[in-house]
Amino acid sequence: MSGSGDVRSRAVTMGKIADILSARGDLDEALRIRREEELPVYERLGDVRSRAVTMGQIADILSARGDLDGALRIRREEELPVYERLGDVRERAVTMGKIADILSARGDLDEALRIRREEQLPVYERLGDVRSRAVTMGKIADILSARGDLDEALRIRREEELPVYERLGDVRERAVTMGKIADILSARGDLDEALRIRREEQLPVFERLGDVRERAVTMGQIADILSARGDLDEALRIRREEELPVYERLGAVRSRAVTMGKIAHVLVQKGDVGGARALQMKSLEVNQALGDLDGIAATLWALAQLDLAEEKAGDAIPRIFEAYGIVTKLGRAEGIAVIGILVGQILAANDQPDEARQVLQQSAGMFGKLGQQGAAEQARELIRKLNLE
Repeated sequence: MSGSGDVRSRAVTMGKIADILSARGDLDEALRIRREEELPVYERLGDVRSRAVTMGQIADILSARGDLDGALRIRREEELPVYERLGDVRERAVTMGKIADILSARGDLDEALRIRREEQLPVYERLGDVRSRAVTMGKIADILSARGDLDEALRIRREEELPVYERLGDVRERAVTMGKIADILSARGDLDEALRIRREEQLPVFERLGDVRERAVTMGQIADILSARGDLDEALRIRREEELPVYERLGAVRSRAVTMGKIAHVLVQKGDVGGARALQMKSLEVNQALGDLDGIAATLWALAQLDLAEEKAGDAIPRIFEAYGIVTKLGRAEGIAVIGILVGQILAANDQPDEARQVLQQSAGMFGKLGQQGAAEQARELIRKLNLE
């Protein structure tokens, strides 16, 4: 093998290692490999396509770490122009989809929806790519669900997505789509049917496929439903015995931290606030070690709720403001909307009316972007009630 072949093969292998590290939550080392072991090789070889692919994988890591601005810049400036110059309409459509993912996370659902419908869907239809069309329809359904249009989202899942995977014989994607249907049913309060789908349509598939991670995820979703129905003991058993050990064996530290937070929520429902606090503190340590800003914000917010329940406002307020600072930095629309309601009230109570009005107006705006008009109006009503107009 030639020298250039050797270095390319090594770069490809290092990329596979980075894939594994990313899946296990070791994002720092995965990012180092992408930047130091892969990217320079493709740049030296003048391989613009492989460089663009690697830049996209770097953007994936940045997105997972909450650096949406950095990820968006890469998608728009480092990836998209390459595929446009190469005339690769498929990869351009895929990259536009990744841009839409980021916009959705930032709450810009209108532009994300436009991209799905105008930049992606027509490409896959022209190419006759029924699978990618189905995936994109699913992404459209995700946006509609986030905006509260559950009826249309459910129609898409049942009529546009599910039949495709059934015709293709793709049992995994069928199971995943059934899970999305269960999500919608849960949101509409049909917990019995959602639970049936989890147990009968999803779980057996992942067990047959030997997919222990997806089985654990599905068991966690079953626990979510049981918690909502008040079956806390069984929900807690599932978290501790069916979910947590799997993530520990897989070395999936991020998923482990999330599950610890879910266990803490159940403990709160059972009245064990002390046990919940201890778990949330452990989860916070893990998220801080991972540099997972989303996880840090979520855990700080959960700890603040515990503080408020115990009337420890002095502990709660710094956590609330820290969580709000993180979600604002990341552009997380839901966090800005929800946490902002409390931040605005705290500012108003501390004689900072201008700051309070600004935060509450931003909260109302974010609820509006998410299609939650009722919550947006409640935020505006709070502005009036606090005499902040």
